[in-house]
Amino acid sequence: METRTSMTNSKKKRRNELTHFLRSRRAALSPADVGMGAADGRTRAGLRREEVAVLAGVSASWYAWLEQGRPINVSDRILEAISRALRLTARERVHLYRLADANPPLPPRADPPDIEVLQRVVDTRASEPACVIDRYWDVLAANKQANRVLHLSQDGNENFLIGLFTGSHGRQYVNLPQVARQMTARFRLQTSYFADDPRFDKVADRLSADSARFAELWARHEVEEFVPTTVELNHPDKGPVPFALYTMDLDEASSVRLLMYLPPEHTGTQSVWK
Repeated sequence: METRTSMTNSKKKRRNELTHFLRSRRAALSPADVGMGAADGRTRAGLRREEVAVLAGVSASWYAWLEQGRPINVSDRILEAISRALRLTARERVHLYRLADANPPLPPRADPPDIEVLQRVVDTRASEPACVIDRYWDVLAANKQANRVLHLSQDGNENFLIGLFTGSHGRQYVNLPQVARQMTARFRLQTSYFADDPRFDKVADRLSADSARFAELWARHEVEEFVPTTVELNHPDKGPVPFALYTMDLDEASSVRLLMYLPPEHTGTQSVWK
């Protein structure tokens, strides 16, 4: 019952946000902005609902229902038409899709991240193993600790997930079955944000061909958020050591993520990798 109530409240919240978002974008435009001429004699700024409906090619009543947050089905084609009608930016367009419970389109391709800057981040800000991965989980940067303990390359020519299943990287985890399942579910979730990007299929197809374990996990269609998780790593001198794996978004536009392996509280503040 609690789960159903929570889902209902979540949908209501999104619909309420959708209402306010559409109204705010409509109010930010004038008829002149969209080629409809001057808005003489109006008491309120912005476009009317009927005008947005005309621009989007939908009925005025249907658009009113959408803006009112009613539970109606919305196709990607109509969301695209509304995005154009309201002159939404690429980021606003993605936001609209998410509020409407639709799969957002691919965001605009961002400028490539500065690898030298990312390398400085992991070298100077992390005393424990740390690396930076992109949306495809290619390793963009890794510090010396990650190179030594996780066997992650520092030359940017490695994929975190592929190394986990088919390389020496995966052999560093004492609890590899758990980590493999979690990482596969997180990669599956990542692909849902970029459903039209064929690069994800290439990574998954390659791994499915090279690793029966990955193929089995991939077929489960499990998804999982990037939340802190416990991993156990083989220290070259101290043997198995538990760590908390944290992730942090560094650049939302290019989906660059920092992975940090932090010691649990009982190990104190001193690094065990020195």
